[in-house]
Amino acid sequence: MIEFFASSIYFGLVLSVGIYALAVFINNKWDLSITTPLLLTTIGVIGFLLIFDIPYASYQAGAKYLNYFLVPATVCFAVPMYKQIQTLGKYKWVILTSVILGCAASVATVALLCWIFGLGEVIRNSLAAVSVTTAIAIGITKELGGIVAITVFAVILTGILGNAIGRQACELLGLKNPIAKGLAIGNSSHAMGTAKALQMGSKEGAASSLAIVISGLATAAIAPLILWLFF
Repeated sequence: MIEFFASSIYFGLVLSVGIYALAVFINNKWDLSITTPLLLTTIGVIGFLLIFDIPYASYQAGAKYLNYFLVPATVCFAVPMYKQIQTLGKYKWVILTSVILGCAASVATVALLCWIFGLGEVIRNSLAAVSVTTAIAIGITKELGGIVAITVFAVILTGILGNAIGRQACELLGLKNPIAKGLAIGNSSHAMGTAKALQMGSKEGAASSLAIVISGLATAAIAPLILWLFF
C-alpha cells in the first residue's frame, strides 16, 4: 500500500501538507518551542520516509511543486515592511548599523568556533554565511570555496531553530522593542525566522523582513573581508 502511494506524483505534496496540518493542530494545542509546525513537519517527513524506507526521489517528485509557492511567499514579506515603512525609516541608521554589526559577529563567531574545534578551512568557509537566506548563502560559499551542501543544511537548520525559539530567545535576552526583536530574528534566521516574527507582530515582521535584505548584502561583502583579515 505504501509503495502504491509513494509512486504517485503527488505523494510528496500530500505528505508535506498533511503532516504540516497535523503539526499546526498540535501547536495550537500545545504552543511550545518543540511543537513549532516547521520543526514538527521536518521531523515528521524525515521520520515517515525512514520508517517506510521511501526514497527521497519519490518524495521530491511531488514535493517539488511546493517550490512554486516560494517566490510569492517571499514577496509577501514586503507587505508588512511597506506598511511599516515610516516607522522603519525613523530608525534607518540604527537598523543599518545593528544589522551590519550582527553580520560581522555571525561570521566572526562561526570562524572562531571552527578554528577552536579544528574543523578546517573548507568547513569554515561553508558555514560563514549560515545566517543568510539560502540563495545568497550559496553564492557566498561558492566564492569562498566551501561546500554548498553543508551550507544549505546549516542555513535550513538555522532557520528552523530561529522559527522554533526566536520568540523565547528575545525574551531571554530582554528585548522589549518590537523593531529590535524583528532585527534580531531576521538577522540570525532569515526567512524561516521571519515567519515567526510575523506571528509576533507587524513591526517585528517588517523589521525582520528588512533585516533579511540588509544582512544578505552585508554578509556578501563582510564575510570574505573578515576571513581574509583574521583567519
